[in-house]
Amino acid sequence: MSEVVDKVKYRRPLNKQQLGVLYRLYWYRFCTSKQLARSLERSSPKVIQNKLQILEEQGFIGKRYDKSYKLAGRPAEYYITPKGARELEKRKPDSTNQWATKSLYKNKTVSDDFLKHTVAATDTAQHTRAIYGDKLWILPKSYMVNYSFYPKWTPDLHLKIPKRGEAPAKHYFVDMWDGTKPFFVSVRKTRNYVNFKESGDWQEDEPYPAILAICEDAYTQKKLNRQMKRILNDAWDDDLVFATTTRKQFEEATKPTDKIWLKVDPDDEAKLLSLAKLTPKEDD
Repeated sequence: MSEVVDKVKYRRPLNKQQLGVLYRLYWYRFCTSKQLARSLERSSPKVIQNKLQILEEQGFIGKRYDKSYKLAGRPAEYYITPKGARELEKRKPDSTNQWATKSLYKNKTVSDDFLKHTVAATDTAQHTRAIYGDKLWILPKSYMVNYSFYPKWTPDLHLKIPKRGEAPAKHYFVDMWDGTKPFFVSVRKTRNYVNFKESGDWQEDEPYPAILAICEDAYTQKKLNRQMKRILNDAWDDDLVFATTTRKQFEEATKPTDKIWLKVDPDDEAKLLSLAKLTPKEDD
């Protein structure tokens, strides 16, 4: 009997892929097996199911799943546990931060809307990578909250096109307005970005990020565009850039030059532009 117990207790050290799973769950909070397979460049979720099962048995990850998921055809959502975070920190020093680790204790009790929004953020990050390639930096919320040069009401994602030659770096704050929060919240958050810019806390010698919104549909986009136009008129700041797209347009984009971002203009009609062309008014 003791031999069996010893065999169950013994596990090989975590391999590179298993650590990769922990790392992604740490920074994105919740992921499906499909998302994890995609990020690890595996052809099918089934390929990593064994790794997920082992990590779950060892207590490094957990999952949200019940009968309602099966009826809705919804996949399980995986998350890293505090034990998994400690293992990640031990194996990959400097890969964690205090705020993100504290937030993991809430993973079992977060609302369904929060969970869906977080999974959508992972989808957005992955599709952004597919469109714009590896040269684009993509930073999740769990990374940003550890730094004072980000607004406290943190964007869902921070995108950065690094400086190349004489061309300066370009920054973008991305939020997804997917119906999990009331519309007025999106308006308040947009205004908050203006207040944050005026506070002067953004990184010195770096251009202020363009504010991007991915809306659930064209109706929501139209409403938000109207509000953004008012905010720009109130702000009197030519360095502010607001642009929106719909989830459908975003998901249909395949290359960096696709003009999916509708740049809001306080004095004129909005224009469809590619990501790289979203520049302040004076640079148009």
